[in-house]
Amino acid sequence: MFLSHKSNVIQFIEEDEWNCRRKTKKLTKPEYWTWIATITDADEVVTYPSEDFTIVECTDEDVQARLIQLGDYISMDGVYNITWSNSKVNCEEVLDIDGNSHDPKQYVQSHFKGDDTAKTARLLADEWKLIRTERDSLLTSIDWTQGNDTPLSDADKAEWTTYRAALRTLPADQSSKTTYASITWPSKP
Repeated sequence: MFLSHKSNVIQFIEEDEWNCRRKTKKLTKPEYWTWIATITDADEVVTYPSEDFTIVECTDEDVQARLIQLGDYISMDGVYNITWSNSKVNCEEVLDIDGNSHDPKQYVQSHFKGDDTAKTARLLADEWKLIRTERDSLLTSIDWTQGNDTPLSDADKAEWTTYRAALRTLPADQSSKTTYASITWPSKP
């Protein structure tokens, strides 16, 4: 199994080195093969230019099994909040069936370790993306209230204007909230 990483943060994991490199470079297959042709000499030797990532092969660990263990650190869109170490290191602690530490403590020895800080930041960003999407949808649905040809009275238009202002400032006003469910949405007029 091949993986690419930048500063030990995993980017992609693939069965083939070429596919791992292609995905890391964000190239389609035709673009990749065209690029390879430009860096291959007359003797069919490929000389890779300097890259801002590293590709390594992991042969001493069951990568798929480890990724399953670290499933919570992988987003739905394939973002890994997992770091790589060239040698196996102590990762998360192995607990007994009651959830208690062993004496002495035992750890999973692995090249792969979940990054809790990055995972938390990603989950928070995902929540705020949902919040902004909902807010933008609400704003779009009431655009009709602000035109010159709106059938609303001046007083009603002012209420809708206040509501729109509350929606627009919602992210800043509630930045301490961490989930979509915890947002207090302004009331429609």
